[in-house]
Amino acid sequence: MLLFTALACAPKGEPSPPTFDEMNIGAMVEFHEDGGEENVRLLREWLVAHASDWAATDWPGGYTLGVVGDGELGSIAHSDGTIWQEVLGAGVPLVVRGAVDGFAEAAVEPDQTFADASTYIRWDRTITEGTADGFLDGEDIATDNVIEKSGPFGIVIPYEAKKDFRWFGDTLGALTWVPEEGWAEDDKNGIICGFTIELWFEEDGNTFFYNGSWTQIATVIGDEFPENVLVDEFIKGTIDYMEGIDAFVMGEYVPE
Repeated sequence: MLLFTALACAPKGEPSPPTFDEMNIGAMVEFHEDGGEENVRLLREWLVAHASDWAATDWPGGYTLGVVGDGELGSIAHSDGTIWQEVLGAGVPLVVRGAVDGFAEAAVEPDQTFADASTYIRWDRTITEGTADGFLDGEDIATDNVIEKSGPFGIVIPYEAKKDFRWFGDTLGALTWVPEEGWAEDDKNGIICGFTIELWFEEDGNTFFYNGSWTQIATVIGDEFPENVLVDEFIKGTIDYMEGIDAFVMGEYVPE
């Protein structure tokens, strides 16, 4: 896995540019504030500048994000049971086929299971602030999401997530967070917390889709694998999710 700190030298007396981790954190924490636009701009520029990495034959599919704590993401609603040392992060960039407008149209669909029909048994989205038509005209929306996600051995984890969408000029951004824990019936497998920033933008004839997430998952099989393996699996699942949305945007999704 790649761990990018994106450190750069700065003239004496001036602050160093934010690291890749800090750009993700800033875009999440300041998503609804004026600072959100600057962090999204920096994150977009960083992604475009490093796009050549993704063409490398040994590209692992995503970047490992570093350890976070209450001082970084604690201002976003999360479970009191969060164990920050167990919160794993990954940033996954992808060049997709659909246009940004198509992803905006997909975002207002009430049934979101198309994101990965093989794992999402249920994903019901309700717009709680704003309207679908207003959003497609450039306004922001807030949504509630009721989700049931399947895993290995027939495990199903139900949880609720908040997902807000905001336009930053021609960049579409989304902030997702899981404010309360969700547990399977066995009370052994569940999601403790989740924080995600997503960006969609077009540049140089390409549409870029980025997903940066920190998540804590509880699973009976998690202790059997080292952290890097768990992050690898997280990245693979994120790519499946992103490609599923892209397939829907391209009109290729067929409900099972």
